[in-house]
Amino acid sequence: MTSLAPSSFDLISPTALTAAYNRQFSNIPYAFELAQLVDAKTVLKQPSGDYLLKIVVPLLEIRYKAVNHLIARFSHTQIIELASGLLPRGLEMSERPNITFVESDLSAMIDLKKQLVTQLVEERSNLHFEAIDATIRPSQFPIHANYLRDSEKVTILCEGLLMYLTFPEKERVCANIREVLWHYGGVWITPDLNTKEQWHKMQETNSEVGGMFQTVSDLTGRSLIDNSFNDIEHARQFFREQGFGVEEHKMIEIMGEGEVFCKEQLGLDPNFVKYLLSTNSIFALTLDS
Repeated sequence: MTSLAPSSFDLISPTALTAAYNRQFSNIPYAFELAQLVDAKTVLKQPSGDYLLKIVVPLLEIRYKAVNHLIARFSHTQIIELASGLLPRGLEMSERPNITFVESDLSAMIDLKKQLVTQLVEERSNLHFEAIDATIRPSQFPIHANYLRDSEKVTILCEGLLMYLTFPEKERVCANIREVLWHYGGVWITPDLNTKEQWHKMQETNSEVGGMFQTVSDLTGRSLIDNSFNDIEHARQFFREQGFGVEEHKMIEIMGEGEVFCKEQLGLDPNFVKYLLSTNSIFALTLDS
């Protein structure tokens, strides 16, 4: 496996690199290979100690696996992932030939992702790459793409996107997704309905969570707290106004503690893992009729 030229690293957002570095401690397929290919540890010069690792790794692993569980429940064979960055889901799911998977991100990032995937696996006719800024109107989404079938519903995913967006940006993402679901039908799956109430409770449970917020702010120039909903009712009201019904699934209801591989790898407190599972949710959004 060859690594990327150093000049390629500036095409990867800091949050994508950080997530890739942390996912390698899970057993998510292709997560280790992607992290090694971009040499995430060296590029990041990972400044944080174990405290951040032991918060972010389980969050990312639980979030990723919960999304996969909900994808399986809806069982749509056409999947569009927004801001896919260095997520390995396209690699994982396109192993199934009945799945049409579309990875999307900003132009430089998605070109790089295609390069990475090509280095890891042979070209797959059911894995597609599209340059899409999900916040831009008019929509750049692949409606009428020749690889999508009008007769089949789609699942749209975003994992770790909405939390960084301002509320006007969130509204534009909603408008773009509405157009796709109006055309194909289907569902939008996301864990990104983060709330200030949720973040504050997490800080009360683990005092080092504040360091995670500061690191994210330093990396992105955006505040997780400021861009969060006040509480879950605020989130529901927001999406109702955008034309969506919201179905909430507690992560602990759709996956077990035994699935959290990093718990043993990192020597995590089982009570903290249980806390993460019981206080985080995954959401299925569908168009209001």
